[in-house]
Amino acid sequence: MSKTRPVDAAQVVAMSSELPDVELKEHSRWTSITYRGKGFAWVDHGENTAMIKGTHEERAACVATDPETFSEGWASATTAWISVRLERADPEEVFELLAEGWRMNAPKRVVAAYDEARGLV
Repeated sequence: MSKTRPVDAAQVVAMSSELPDVELKEHSRWTSITYRGKGFAWVDHGENTAMIKGTHEERAACVATDPETFSEGWASATTAWISVRLERADPEEVFELLAEGWRMNAPKRVVAAYDEARGLV
């Protein structure tokens, strides 16, 4: 992976604010990132790490590609959380993961409007 510049926890919080209807809540050294109350990422400012909601396939691909940056977090039958060491992560890849996590929580019409506004459809 070619890293362009290091990422820190504050940047991840700022990146998430680019997504529609995102809510941020501070918890001591953590920030939870939600779409209308449904969590899709948590950022640990003290450890400079993030846990981002994804699919099992997405998580497996990240871990296989760069196990020093990505590791397995929590999992359920439908979702798999991706743990990210931010100082090693590419900012664009982190934003892509955040956007995918957000898409898992947002209604299809909101996702479609977001994608259309950015020329992604």
